[in-house]
Amino acid sequence: RYDNDTLIKRKHIVDSYNNLLRNDARLELPVFETANKTSCYHIYPLRIKNATEEQRDSIMQHIFNADVSVNVHFLPVPGMSFYKGLGYKVTDYKTTCDISSREISLPIFYDLTDEQIKTVVNAVIDSVNKVIK
Repeated sequence: RYDNDTLIKRKHIVDSYNNLLRNDARLELPVFETANKTSCYHIYPLRIKNATEEQRDSIMQHIFNADVSVNVHFLPVPGMSFYKGLGYKVTDYKTTCDISSREISLPIFYDLTDEQIKTVVNAVIDSVNKVIK
């Protein structure tokens, strides 16, 4: 069930991440609102500027080592076996490859506390510091 309370809570989490991460020039924050649309804030797809997929994976491992769970939410459709079988080549979709190789989804769930949000952000920043010099 989706209700207004859930939307308010998710927006609070997104706003908190944005406020805590916005001053790090290495990070590309997601856009949740434009003049024409507003997100339902169900994921926080953070991108690491100029990171390789290997660097992204290393950052994720450091985040996991800090007992924070993150994910890769966006996988290129042309790279999936069904579409490969139809002849699609993921390398033909450079923007898709670029985005998916640098993106980490931060946790957003209803019971995420402000303290946990700070823990996530600290784990992300510490991990990026270890991998991106």
